[in-house]
Amino acid sequence: MAFEVVGVGHAAVDHIGLVPRYPEIDTKVELEQFSIQGGGPVATALVVLASFGVDASFIGKVSDDDFGMFIRQGFREAGVDTSALVVERGCVSPLSFVAVDGKTGKRTIFYTRGSLSPLSKEDLPLDLIGSAKILHTDGLQMSAQIAAARHAREHDVEVVYDAGTWRDGSEELISLAHTVIASERFAADAGGGALAESLKFLSSKGPDTVVITMGEDGSVGMENNETYILPGLSISVVDTTGAGDVYHGAFIYAMLKGWNLRQRMHFANTAAALKCRSLGGRAGIPSLSEIDRAMLGEF
Repeated sequence: MAFEVVGVGHAAVDHIGLVPRYPEIDTKVELEQFSIQGGGPVATALVVLASFGVDASFIGKVSDDDFGMFIRQGFREAGVDTSALVVERGCVSPLSFVAVDGKTGKRTIFYTRGSLSPLSKEDLPLDLIGSAKILHTDGLQMSAQIAAARHAREHDVEVVYDAGTWRDGSEELISLAHTVIASERFAADAGGGALAESLKFLSSKGPDTVVITMGEDGSVGMENNETYILPGLSISVVDTTGAGDVYHGAFIYAMLKGWNLRQRMHFANTAAALKCRSLGGRAGIPSLSEIDRAMLGEF
């Protein structure tokens, strides 16, 4: 079966707690809310796409522990294909602890990739990648993702790179991507300077489209030497966890629809903002109708 979007990347279990204040070292604070959800940049983006009716498949690695079973169950419930998910027995699957500031909704993340070995090129189902419309990557399985991106380009598959943190191999993955959606921190670490310079710098590395997300301030983008600035949606924020992942999923959905860059950014900005109404990256994924209403100012 061919899938519209195939993602190669990181899947985890997120333990998310809302705190009234961030505690000092060697003190305690009681959680106001707590939730356990699936997480991971590519993983959550694919869950977003599946919720919008897109056929999506995840390529990655988990173990056969409780965390791995939770991750797989989350994919199944969301409708994301896991036929290419590698299960490495006897290891610890990736997990995160997320402390969310109850006043601002901003989060601090403590994470581990567990004890899994890295995803390898030999783990990749190249036929699955080559038959997709879009390949989504996050730089968290860099060697495998570079190999996947090369294969995708050879088969005219659009490559999207969720560039959250600069890592060894990032520059090569940028050069293989058609679309790079970067965090402000990534853009700064890449050496681009101010936002306008960062857009030009990242564009010079090969992508057709570069977007830099700015949290509550929205996003800026460049395509065909045209620059676009889209403000964020004003909203009462509970938790920003996963907002970027939802942005990427929504942006890819808009790509599949053939929308122009301004429309893609507006749709993704709105989806990411609406997610922030709820605790966790997945519980707050908005519906298409909610996004449409918010884009029309009916929110």
